[in-house]
Amino acid sequence: MSSPLHYYPADLAVALRQHWAPDAPPLPTAAVLTAFLSTLYQASMLAEEGRPVVCHLVLATPAELEAQAVTLTDFHLLRFAEPRAYSEQELRRLSPAVQQASSLLAVAPTADGNLHLWGMLFSEHEWDQFVDQPRQSTAVPPRALLVQVNGPGNLVFYDGAHRVLTLQRGRIDGHGFLSFPLTWIEGRIVISQQLAGQDLSPEKRELFRHLILLLQRRILTRVRASGHGALIVMVPADRIAPLTAPGGVLCPKYPVLPGGGTSSRFAALAQAVIRRLAALGEVSWAHYQRTHDDELLVLAAEIEHLADYLAGLTAVDGALVLTQFMDLVGFGVEIQATQVSLEQVYRALDLEAQARQPLAVDHGGTRHRAAYRLCLAAPDCLAIVVSQDGGVQFVGEQAGQVVVWDQLTY
Repeated sequence: MSSPLHYYPADLAVALRQHWAPDAPPLPTAAVLTAFLSTLYQASMLAEEGRPVVCHLVLATPAELEAQAVTLTDFHLLRFAEPRAYSEQELRRLSPAVQQASSLLAVAPTADGNLHLWGMLFSEHEWDQFVDQPRQSTAVPPRALLVQVNGPGNLVFYDGAHRVLTLQRGRIDGHGFLSFPLTWIEGRIVISQQLAGQDLSPEKRELFRHLILLLQRRILTRVRASGHGALIVMVPADRIAPLTAPGGVLCPKYPVLPGGGTSSRFAALAQAVIRRLAALGEVSWAHYQRTHDDELLVLAAEIEHLADYLAGLTAVDGALVLTQFMDLVGFGVEIQATQVSLEQVYRALDLEAQARQPLAVDHGGTRHRAAYRLCLAAPDCLAIVVSQDGGVQFVGEQAGQVVVWDQLTY
């Protein structure tokens, strides 16, 4: 093989084979797989126009993908007239075209044991959302080795829709999560009668929680794609007044009046979703995910547009503040908690943060430290910090400690 090998790729090749399902399409030879990972890892360390390389790839031949044509109805294939060499610099140059998870750069071995880039796959939907929150789509990603490159040394590997292995901070299956931390949901997002109406059935509560998380995910996806950092703060609705009062820890430069427009848009859309699902005979998250009802598709698109609008507000200097029901409180918000003594921060090593690892307080940037102090000063607040390089960190207070969850992807 002509490509140089590096430390991580050798470990990854072994780990992938150990975790690869017996019924999955076979992986290539050890030499080809290691060369594929070696170049991919090195490409992740580069930057394109000042931004880290972010891209999506599939390792499969044209014949292997064409054999799945019946199931890949949501994808269409673009083949290069002439294959390109599979190299770090070629991946860097092509990465802007496959940043979105609705696209994949196709790589395959050649007859002489090298690798080449032979085309692209495009979909109407973001294939990585099929992993834990599919919606309005029966499409599935190809059954093959798929990879998300999320920045320097951050790689997520899939067998089709099934996540197999993650590399982050030099660790296989490192401290990163694809799901929202459970502690953010339990006991914090309490669906009220004002939000959900008089019928507070368990199914309706669960649907509202999933819609809230769906909106949050969409916001973070758009912020990460924009390339600018952001700080998003969620506060309980009944705590807005004291937290934003003179001398409070939140000082909005652009506060929004409650009770109208965008500030109550999500509640109106969520209630419309419930009414339509009730008319169709089943109010559940599972029904919302699998339905192709035209009215629900329109409502889903409106929820996405709302997320895009809120994501755009994060471009203004300062924090975006929302209630935990996604009502807009204000943007361009200054965090006034410099008086809070911050001595230690902990990284969660599991979703419930039962295992934690001490972190240096100054390991992050200004946004991170503002989020840490805010959650210590106002423990009922939650914060999400998006770095300029696309990294996402959840921040909350637990038992007097500031805990952070590193999020892998959105």
